Amino acid sequence: MVEILSYGPWAVITGASSGIGKAFAEHLAAAGLDLVLAARSTDKLHALGETLSRRHGIAHRVVTVDLSQPAGASAIVKASEDLDVGLLVSNAGAGRPGRLLDQSLPDLHERLTLNAVTHLDLVHALAPRLVARGHAHRHAQRRGGIVLVSAHGALQGLPNMAHESAAKAYVLNLGEALHHELAPAGVTVTVMLPGNVDTPIIDAFGLDRSALPIRPQPADRAVAEFMKAFLKGRTTHIPGRLMRVMTRLMPRAQAVRMNGRMLGRAARNLADRGPARTQAQP
Repeated sequence: MVEILSYGPWAVITGASSGIGKAFAEHLAAAGLDLVLAARSTDKLHALGETLSRRHGIAHRVVTVDLSQPAGASAIVKASEDLDVGLLVSNAGAGRPGRLLDQSLPDLHERLTLNAVTHLDLVHALAPRLVARGHAHRHAQRRGGIVLVSAHGALQGLPNMAHESAAKAYVLNLGEALHHELAPAGVTVTVMLPGNVDTPIIDAFGLDRSALPIRPQPADRAVAEFMKAFLKGRTTHIPGRLMRVMTRLMPRAQAVRMNGRMLGRAARNLADRGPARTQAQP
């Protein structure tokens, strides 16, 4: 099986300061990869990078960036242009439950940039480097890899999160297609479809963990499981065996209704907190 170090020495991770992005950083650092850590939270990124460098002896670089802005992706590309990047983990995302027409168009546009356009921009800028790297190091077992973090909600349109499920569907389809387009160049592309993963977004939405259909899976366990699928060359992967079984067995219409009700509760929780915008981008 291909080893993680084949995708080194550097990996770029967006949304790295918390949740799934942080779990990717910890997992890849433990495997020996140097990290470019990108998010809005400078202090959290520096603290994480210093901890991982001290613990695992890796190098790190911090990029403070708001990926909901059009120039966000280019800032990451510029900050890593002198590095031998072998792996992109495009993870940053945000969401706000609620009816589409209750949300402002400028806010929807920002989240579309973050949840879809930024993934496109990063892939379009970095994939040529990964392709060239794969060709140059074919006999040395050096490879290029792309991880696109979509969402389980990308599998169907979700009431009370229509915008995010549509944007994440773009990421899913982009990754599925690129899995085949880039494979001949030695670039592995796998899409992660997290559903019930324990991240700060559960608290941000005011959801009761005990009321969720499946107990949330710790982010570190979800990432470790996903990386096994990535190294096997899978196209997509849903973390959590129960989540995969439920996805396969539950009728689509029932899944839409169930998730719509849950997100409706989350929307009411946010409304009770007042007008402040809630966003899951680290």
